[in-house]
Amino acid sequence: MAATGKGRDTYHHGDLAVALVQATLEIVEEVGVRGFSVAEAARRTRVSPGAPYRHFADRDALLAAAALEVSRRLRAIHEEAIATVETPQERLATVAGSYVRAAARYRSGFDILNAPGLRASRPELRDATREFIDLLLPSAFEVLPPGRGAETAVALLDALHALARGYVALLLDGKFGDPGEVAEAIAARAIGAARALVAGYCAPDAPPAGDAPVC
Repeated sequence: MAATGKGRDTYHHGDLAVALVQATLEIVEEVGVRGFSVAEAARRTRVSPGAPYRHFADRDALLAAAALEVSRRLRAIHEEAIATVETPQERLATVAGSYVRAAARYRSGFDILNAPGLRASRPELRDATREFIDLLLPSAFEVLPPGRGAETAVALLDALHALARGYVALLLDGKFGDPGEVAEAIAARAIGAARALVAGYCAPDAPPAGDAPVC
């Protein structure tokens, strides 16, 4: 939403908070998390420098709100990606690909999600992570052999998340070329790697590997 006219006087209740979050995403896209300032978000939404603080306690609170918006978008992307996938193994692998595609689409959003210290200090962001686990946990339980519990299922999801984040980090660093141009190819690689991870991690006769729980 863009402010018009007299700026803050044109906003209805709640609209300014939404506009500030959108401005935050745009600013981070241009200058990164370190270059973001609440003052610039206020300028872009045409409100006074103090107006954002009626909605957000400080800079980190506004960044956290933007991170939550990215989390909501990411969850919607995952839900759409797995909606028509029939097997639990393929649902888990598909999410690795959708994670890569989302990173190419919302690059600045991933910068916010991974901002140092932000997640650790914000319970609402930790809750968003748990929602992601809840989305995939049923599929993880389905692929596990009988007798494996929640700890093993969560460990599988942790491994899958690490794999996907690794591909995303390399993608956004430009290791594969322009992210927008290679996103589909790298998503396919991530899906293939995730399939192998799920198959190996959940093989009934897989031997123990250190202290890591295996299927």
